[in-house]
Amino acid sequence: MPTRPRVRHAVISVVLGAALIGCTPPSNTGQARTAAATTSGEATSSAPTTTEMPYLTTTPTLEVTGDAVKPGTKLKFGEQAIIPFYSRYAKGVVGLTVTVESVKAPDADIDGLPLKEEDKAKLRGKNFFFVREKLTNVDGTNLAEVTSPILTARTKSGGWPGSLLGMGKADVAGCEDQNFAPKDFSVKGAVFESCRLHFGVASDPITSLSYTSQPYESADSRAVIWRNK
Repeated sequence: MPTRPRVRHAVISVVLGAALIGCTPPSNTGQARTAAATTSGEATSSAPTTTEMPYLTTTPTLEVTGDAVKPGTKLKFGEQAIIPFYSRYAKGVVGLTVTVESVKAPDADIDGLPLKEEDKAKLRGKNFFFVREKLTNVDGTNLAEVTSPILTARTKSGGWPGSLLGMGKADVAGCEDQNFAPKDFSVKGAVFESCRLHFGVASDPITSLSYTSQPYESADSRAVIWRNK
């Protein structure tokens, strides 16, 4: 999945049902600038040094090969799935592990979110659900600055947890908004951990998370699904 920038000027809303987050491709960060030097009154310029970004504007075809899990694979929270993945630079595979933590939403954290007062009121008394993702670089592919996957969450009742839409930064205690891998996430064995914030009621927690990006699909029989048991 290609990297995407944080959305900093979108309208913020609070919902209790399904949530969609829109993203756009990033600018060409990481490309070196053209260098120019003047010596003895004669101008010379060196050729620009660039880093190949074949997937900056195109989407590669990913396939289920080797150790990658098959569509329809079901795992428990905490178990790792090997999935095809790509960055702006290359495509390979990662190990993806997911877990969910439910905590009562502290008023202090709610107060710190950039929301209107009426939206903050809707969160009071609710629980935060921290969806934690651990990505492991399995094969040494250059996955620098990738965005952690956005998983489809379902609750015990079969519904969707609430999400905060269009927020540039949604840090709360225990779940920092750090969903972009570092530049050194490009060597075999490198680990990148992230957290995405959802909310709801304690009696209806998140019980499943689905990875539906290609080469997988949204149907349960074609997705990779983690469940709490």
